[in-house]
Amino acid sequence: MTESTLAAPTPRLKRAAAPDVARGLVLIGIALANVPFFLFGTELGIALKPVSDDATDQWTNVFVAMLFDNRSYPLFALLFGYGMTQLMTREYTRGASWEDTRRLLIRRNLWLIAFGAAHGVLLFFGDILGPYGLLGLALVLLIRASGKVLAIVGWICFGMLVLIGALEGLSGLFGMVDGGMTTGAPFGSAAADTFGIAVLLRAGEWFVQMVGMPVGGIGLLAPMILGMWLARRRVLEDPTPHLRRLGLAAGIGISVSLLGAVPLALALLGIVEYGIFVEPLVTMLHAGTGALGAVGYVALIAILAGRRETPGPISRIFAALGQRSLSGYLTQSLVFVIVFAPYTLGLGDQLGIAEASQIAVITWLGTLIAANVLAAVDKPGPAEWALRKLVYRPRRRATPSSEANTAS
Repeated sequence: MTESTLAAPTPRLKRAAAPDVARGLVLIGIALANVPFFLFGTELGIALKPVSDDATDQWTNVFVAMLFDNRSYPLFALLFGYGMTQLMTREYTRGASWEDTRRLLIRRNLWLIAFGAAHGVLLFFGDILGPYGLLGLALVLLIRASGKVLAIVGWICFGMLVLIGALEGLSGLFGMVDGGMTTGAPFGSAAADTFGIAVLLRAGEWFVQMVGMPVGGIGLLAPMILGMWLARRRVLEDPTPHLRRLGLAAGIGISVSLLGAVPLALALLGIVEYGIFVEPLVTMLHAGTGALGAVGYVALIAILAGRRETPGPISRIFAALGQRSLSGYLTQSLVFVIVFAPYTLGLGDQLGIAEASQIAVITWLGTLIAANVLAAVDKPGPAEWALRKLVYRPRRRATPSSEANTAS
């Protein structure tokens, strides 16, 4: 059988519910984590959070830091690794060779990089599609590795994730250099006066991010590798044999994640003021425990959404967005540009973090509703449709000889 005959996406109705439910839910965390970067003209503090004397803004920062910052992206990375392994398993089940499957995986990740370039240049410098596509190419080298190799590489990458977390705590050192971070967004594109200038700035910012991925983003390989390991055991498709371990992972992971965010929360509330050399330790703790929180979240979702053979109505609501998560993610950035950029509605220097977070939640709810409308008529999201058209080649009819070879 040829690659073109074999390669085709899994029908939406046959997909496992838990991974899609997780993808749909994590998008609200990504929206809340990203929206501060569209605000400009506001002083930034620890963990690049907008500084405010308003109690509502402060508590909003705490809420997002406790539940979503450094937790949403590791969870998305875990699901990314899980999905890659599912894709490989599906192709093997259909009779594809490793060479054909590898080409499919490489092609998909290259197109993700292309989508990421368009997203990063046109809408949001903090794009994750390009980095995930780049890391996905590295995962192709690891996807058939032994469990021992995955464990070694995964722990090394987890150490890098914790160390890179220190960068979010260097605001004090930045302040010593420039007298205080008063420019608002940490990247200039958010405050650009025209779309053309913003595009030029975002192009440079996205390129720098991609060049720095071998160092700055390698930590995300840790949850991706864990996702691959879980997919080999079909933990999200069939969680019942793993309920005890999943329960422990949920209880311990979420508890540790909340405790690890407390020092940062105290700083965001102004209760504790850390020195410039302690802040990186606080954000390292936040990043490391956040990755454990991501594991706890996915374990809890598996317990709640994955045990039923037929997804319940609530699971179907979130799964609809999870099946169209690429479109949902891109829509968030489009809405944020329209609302916050200086060359559109220009609210990025007028709204506080609480109001901006409300817009983020409303945007997520809008994508949730749109996804369910599409699900009702069994249609993919526009971005998913485009990606599948580009990744999966037209399927050729099998010739009688090839059918005979397949039967044999």
